Amino acid sequence: MIENTTDSSQITSVILDGPYSAGISADIGDEIPEWIVALCDDDGSDIETHTCATYESAMELGKLLAREMKIELVIEAMRA
Repeated sequence: MIENTTDSSQITSVILDGPYSAGISADIGDEIPEWIVALCDDDGSDIETHTCATYESAMELGKLLAREMKIELVIEAMRA
């Protein structure tokens, strides 16, 4: 079992950002986008990050985390 060592008392917001490049597809040579869902402190520094393969999955995860933790959701992400 993996222990979660994140101090959730420091987390004040969930920030969605992206897309960023996750590399180049070997099959078709296109860039592979990824989105970041970050749990951040008051200064906007990342405490914990998650990567998602689609804008929709990042949005869903961000909304879920913000709702469960009762903190602000900041959307800086765009669709690819």
